[in-house]
Amino acid sequence: MNLVNGKFSSSISIFDRGFLYGDSIFETILVINNKPNNLELHLKRLKKGCDALKIKNLDHNLLQKYIKKSLSNINNCILNITITRGTVKKRGYNIALANLKPNIILTTSTIPRYPRDYQEKGVKTKFSNTMLNCNQKLSKIKHSNRLDHIMATDEITKKFPELILCDQKNNIIEGISSNIFFIKKDTLYTPVINDSGVEGVMKCYILKLLKKNKYKVKHKKIKKNDIKDYDGAFFCNSVRLIWNIKSINDHKYSNSEIIKEIIRLLKNDIYK
Repeated sequence: MNLVNGKFSSSISIFDRGFLYGDSIFETILVINNKPNNLELHLKRLKKGCDALKIKNLDHNLLQKYIKKSLSNINNCILNITITRGTVKKRGYNIALANLKPNIILTTSTIPRYPRDYQEKGVKTKFSNTMLNCNQKLSKIKHSNRLDHIMATDEITKKFPELILCDQKNNIIEGISSNIFFIKKDTLYTPVINDSGVEGVMKCYILKLLKKNKYKVKHKKIKKNDIKDYDGAFFCNSVRLIWNIKSINDHKYSNSEIIKEIIRLLKNDIYK
């Protein structure tokens, strides 16, 4: 289903700036029992994205109305929200030419199924050959220019269903479609995201959950060569929730009881 500015449609204008230039932001939300999971956090990041890209005049009340309309007959799905700067009459990059009403595009799709073993037993992963470009102004938000991540998916295989992306200085940043946590003894570590990468909603939610349950958490610059210093690791995103990591390249991790407990807490909170 495709809902564009309140009207069900199968198309958008070819003069939409999101289509022409990737001049847009998006959110991907898990919907369970007709409830968009972590909707407030997604909308908060969406607003930050609009502010960062200087996309103005977005009617947030109208967006809420469209979300409700798009989910009126659906209980479980993936809801994708895309906000573009709008549709132009004149071509060109210049934002000044585009003092427009933003386009709100909502689509729904079925929830993908992944092997159950990915959560608790874990996945094998490795470092991608693709390195993330640095741009402090565009870091943390989920803008639509995701070519680094798209090109990295060429390395995904059945053996390695998710890969780790680093910046130009070999700092670990994230997975292709996820954030990453590392564990050492009773403390969890997550990479600092300042110049590249996405500040994931599920990552933020897990941080709140960990704080609530008295876990120690630190944000830290983690290099590729540091992976042997940790006892375990996991990926997270809003659709997959948590994928345990059983090995990075040839370095293996033991099955972490802390990760099992975090998975349990997360599921209890989402599916309650």
